Amino acid sequence: MMVVYGTKKKLKTVKKLGRMRCTNCGHDVEASLTKEAGYFHICFIPVFPHLGYKIILCPNCGIMKKLTNEEFKELKDN
Repeated sequence: MMVVYGTKKKLKTVKKLGRMRCTNCGHDVEASLTKEAGYFHICFIPVFPHLGYKIILCPNCGIMKKLTNEEFKELKDN
């Protein structure tokens, strides 16, 4: 019997933050507050979630800045 397993990650935009200057590339971009969610799969069926990150994503250079829970809540509520 063969069992197919693996993981898959998805990005979910929580809030658009508006124009910000990226600390990596220096461009003014439309940044977004994003959650990275991952799932462990067995036979292509998502079984349970695993550790994800809360990030700010730059659409220009693709850099992801990890946020703490406090930073995430502060940006989400503003």
